[in-house]
Amino acid sequence: MNNFISTVKVEILKIISSKSWWIVFGLVIILQPLMAMVSAKEIVRMGLDASPATHPDLAQALPPLDYLGFYDIVPFGLLPLVVLGGFIGASEYRNHRLRTTLLCCSNRTAVFTAKVIATSISSIFISFVAIYLTIITTHASLGDLGLNPLTLSPITWKFIAYASLEWVLLTLLAFAIGILSRNVIIPLVFLVPQIYGLAPYLASRWAWAEYLPVTAGKFLTSTPTDTLTHAPIKGGLILGIWITFMLIGAMYSFIHKDVGGTY
Repeated sequence: MNNFISTVKVEILKIISSKSWWIVFGLVIILQPLMAMVSAKEIVRMGLDASPATHPDLAQALPPLDYLGFYDIVPFGLLPLVVLGGFIGASEYRNHRLRTTLLCCSNRTAVFTAKVIATSISSIFISFVAIYLTIITTHASLGDLGLNPLTLSPITWKFIAYASLEWVLLTLLAFAIGILSRNVIIPLVFLVPQIYGLAPYLASRWAWAEYLPVTAGKFLTSTPTDTLTHAPIKGGLILGIWITFMLIGAMYSFIHKDVGGTY
């Protein structure tokens, strides 16, 4: 057990000591709340009742106060975190890093499990902190129009949890695809177009597209003014199935295939 805990600690240190971690950290912990502040100032200028009828530059009406920040700013951070997940999954196969890891712990099942736990812990931390800072910055910048940034509201806290879950699950999915394909490009090709609007567009035209992973994630965080209905149980189940099958496939590949890698 002590060896396994040490392996998890090593995997966490490998993640947080990488350049990609700090780039993502800067984007979602620093830049995203700044974007939230700018967006909130614009909302103050327009008013909480702004809609495309009164402001033609708006794509949709502003959601109710409890949901502000979730429909426009919070989705920004999902992309860099998914990129990080794919990078973590595929990076071990570069420069034979995995061979070095297995010299320290030859139990591949334990190493894979430690990687999953380390990726989960790191993504949970960065997801919650980034989303929480984004939302409290939004309401602090709204002034008297916003919620109390310290207490928020039950709905807002619930959506912070839903958004954090969406980020974590999609990061784990990218990680699993990265392990399975041994290539950081594959998870990005699969997930990035969906994040950039392809998944909701397909879901509006064909029912089968509701089962795409990013669409399932949107079921967790859809606001009352979004085109997709808020259905967290449905979205969580679909994402859970995606991640379960991908992690099983990734684990099988990790355990049974040669570590490979190129210098």
